[in-house]
Amino acid sequence: MSSPSPPLTNGPGRRIRAWLAVAVGVVASVVLALVLVLAAHPTGAPLRVEPQVTFALPPPGAGCDGATPLPGGATRVPLTVSTVDGQVAESLDVCIEGRGPFPFVLDSGAGQSTVDAGLARRLGLPTAGPSSEFAGVGCTGQARPVSVGAWSLDGVDLEPQQLIAARLPQIGGKGEPDGLLGSDVLSRFGAVRVDFTNGALVLPGPEGEPLDGFAPVTGPTGPPPASLSESAGTVVPLTVTPLPGAVSLEVAVRFGDGAPRRFVVDTGSSQSVVSTSAAKAEALPGTDLAQRQATVCSVITIPLVHSGPWSVPRAPLFRQLLGETDFGAVGAGGIEGLLGSDQLARHGWVVLDYRGALMVVG
Repeated sequence: MSSPSPPLTNGPGRRIRAWLAVAVGVVASVVLALVLVLAAHPTGAPLRVEPQVTFALPPPGAGCDGATPLPGGATRVPLTVSTVDGQVAESLDVCIEGRGPFPFVLDSGAGQSTVDAGLARRLGLPTAGPSSEFAGVGCTGQARPVSVGAWSLDGVDLEPQQLIAARLPQIGGKGEPDGLLGSDVLSRFGAVRVDFTNGALVLPGPEGEPLDGFAPVTGPTGPPPASLSESAGTVVPLTVTPLPGAVSLEVAVRFGDGAPRRFVVDTGSSQSVVSTSAAKAEALPGTDLAQRQATVCSVITIPLVHSGPWSVPRAPLFRQLLGETDFGAVGAGGIEGLLGSDQLARHGWVVLDYRGALMVVG
């Protein structure tokens, strides 16, 4: 069955600003690209902060039944893929308790799926536990777990579970997404195919049980599902860590012949990012460009650096500009970067195989 054309992303409709999200527990950040201004660089040289970038959301009124069956038991879910100035974002429709659709960002970097706190309140989602504090750069915020019963991914039924309800920058406002669909949900399908070229999320079957165990697993532990990879692409080993209510997905990235560095595979990041410490250690060349970036509760300016030659195991990556920032608490856990959708989309499609601990790049 041929796939229909991807949704249009340059017409009128709902749109979101460029953003970059990582949630390991509850951590997220959003790139706010603003009008050209001069910002102070640590070296004293001026930086140009890039102009505003916005991405399309699924068209309004799309309903809650857009998913279509494919031969062999797989399902195709429409995915709005929007590319602006080299950055890439993907979103899809989620329906909750018979209401919606609500646009959610497809975010493999989110260990736990998140819903805007305001929407959770309007839907009357019951609280599932006490609030907890999370930290940004020079600020803190509150998040709470909520229970969701009947919900679906554009017509694909999802199991009842807990979501994190929080107020995050560029989430929940008019013309903005209402949440993040994270790896806790995606991993229950075993593997998924993100088809950037044809605007589709392909699921191999119905949602299953959560991943077993708590210890990290480095793959590949078996071959990728042929129904998703179509026996093509390059297999890249990943490290998958199943935690209670959350799943992390990491890949080893090398700059040139340097040491492997732990990057989160993060479809929720419109631009790939490297930690300041790794950028300095690898002597990545700087630029005169920067972006405004909002953490969960503050706004900072981050410079852009050149990746130079870089790679994942068995596959080279396309050279590009990377955001550079201090990862703070996330970096303390050993994470040194985010492999975002700007890079992943250049391969046309990727398969994220959680049970096989591998990624296939087209």
